[in-house]
Amino acid sequence: MVSKKAGKQRMSQRDAPTHVKRKRMRARLVSDDPDLRQVRSVTIRVGDEVEVTRGDFSHPNSVKSDSRGKRLGQPRGRAGVKAKVASVDTKRGLIFVDGLTQTTADGKEEAVPVNPSNVIVTKLFEGDPVRIKRIVDRSTGGDSE
Repeated sequence: MVSKKAGKQRMSQRDAPTHVKRKRMRARLVSDDPDLRQVRSVTIRVGDEVEVTRGDFSHPNSVKSDSRGKRLGQPRGRAGVKAKVASVDTKRGLIFVDGLTQTTADGKEEAVPVNPSNVIVTKLFEGDPVRIKRIVDRSTGGDSE
């Protein structure tokens, strides 16, 4: 039986094996493809195109110059970023998107992690036909000819 206690729920999330954490890294799928009409969310992987919908990189009115940032008390800017997923950190449950960087105090560019729930997948990575077939089969209810 699964515990009702919130602390135990958080602990089991934290201590879950990596293959389970990986499956939890899902995001909404918005696609024009009629084959994917029934699919609501997909597990994020490197190469998928995503749009950031929440956070400092999401709002169209927050475009700022590169000289501003969190350390100065302003939003980081670069509105509604649409880019490919650069890497996936399964252990921490975060993704890194191309173009989402911030400048550190010593002048280096550093990637900004994003929670998968704060993005929308707009295009799936085409390099894995088995994955696409599995997702399409899930959409059609498994009756593929």
